[in-house]
Amino acid sequence: MPTLIDDYESGDPQRVLHAVWQTIGCRDPELLDPLVAALPRLRARTADVELGGMIYSNSTHREHAFQVIENHRDGLCWCAAYPDSLTYDPRKEQNRGHAEIRSTSTPGWEMTYECVCAVCGQVFDVEQGDHHVTWWRWVPRGVKRRRRRGSSNVGGGA
Repeated sequence: MPTLIDDYESGDPQRVLHAVWQTIGCRDPELLDPLVAALPRLRARTADVELGGMIYSNSTHREHAFQVIENHRDGLCWCAAYPDSLTYDPRKEQNRGHAEIRSTSTPGWEMTYECVCAVCGQVFDVEQGDHHVTWWRWVPRGVKRRRRRGSSNVGGGA
């Protein structure tokens, strides 16, 4: 069975994107640790892979996946990735046990959420918007907290 490193190094845009999305949603240190060691090589091997994307460049998602790996390396909580991407749907993050929605504005295309990280307790103000696709902007309140080493939380997927 191919590993995420194999997928990143394949040169196949679909396999690279599979690895990107698996990385973005990953909460398992055993899967992320090998990616930390391989990160410089993964950056080099994927730099010229055309990943497409019509509205939002998939290369942006690849860079976000690399940021997730760096955050893991640096001991940051999983929630440190939220402000760096517009793809984290608060409802999905809550369903996965990664965050809790404390309150929302009136439901609609444009709404706001107050969310808290299930691991470190960081509170976020989340703005939902729509321009061809629905997006979410996570803005942390106060200072980021480090997660304790070995704290993995459950689930995966962004």
